[in-house]
Amino acid sequence: MKTLTVALASRTYPIYIGVDLLHRTSLFAPHVQNSSAIALVTNTTVAPLYAQELRNTLAPLGKPVFTIVLPDGEAWKRWETLDPVFEQLLAAHADRTTTLIALGGGVVGDMTGFAAACYMRGIPFIQVPTTLLAQVDSSVGGKTGINHVRGKNMIGAFHQPQAVIADVSLLRTLPLREQAAGLAEIIKIGAVADAAFFDWVESHIASLNAGDQATLIEAIYQSCALKAQIVADDECELDKRAMLNFGHTFGHAIEAGLGYGEWLHGEAVGCGRPSRGVRRGQ
Repeated sequence: MKTLTVALASRTYPIYIGVDLLHRTSLFAPHVQNSSAIALVTNTTVAPLYAQELRNTLAPLGKPVFTIVLPDGEAWKRWETLDPVFEQLLAAHADRTTTLIALGGGVVGDMTGFAAACYMRGIPFIQVPTTLLAQVDSSVGGKTGINHVRGKNMIGAFHQPQAVIADVSLLRTLPLREQAAGLAEIIKIGAVADAAFFDWVESHIASLNAGDQATLIEAIYQSCALKAQIVADDECELDKRAMLNFGHTFGHAIEAGLGYGEWLHGEAVGCGRPSRGVRRGQ
């Protein structure tokens, strides 16, 4: 297992990257020890695969656990889907010490984080990303939110997680299209932040495409390390962090214009990048 830290003073948190982390109770324990209850937020695709496994992992901690299942897909990343999350939290008498755990891809992570930012003006949450794109991008940095018909991710909040637990074992059920979308994000961060890493990705692309776990762990680690440093320097995207939006101007337009979910986020960002005139490592 590899571990790194997002350094944000009192809101500093760890990122764990490795194999079979979903079953390691000890990773979750310190981040929920003061919780009155745990709300596991997932979706209709991920829940049958991993929700019960995670509940089994959490059981020795002795905390009440309830599950909130959202519909799957970018098209559901909207207020109408978020409101039932609040309804279920209120019905369960969730308080300020309730911890949310986002078990899913970027949509689940963004919506869970935004719900955590809003409920009772802020409660803790943990990211357990299940897609490659979420493991290298949306789970790290605290940007949460929902889409609007007039613009993607225009409604949201900066709300940092307690921890990110990136288990590459979960990627075994990832469709090839989703894997390619995640690789596009890995390539992007190399292009904007580290020329040497960009070259490393190029030289290891066959292993990454094949899903080699050791290579994936290294790629996720390097991607998260680069992003963690940028976030630590510019948490609220007032300056340096904006470079991570490379490809997003046209990418978001593609997603909104075609209808959310028609193209995956990584696909749209990949097509949103200019093909010439890019200075790597700048």
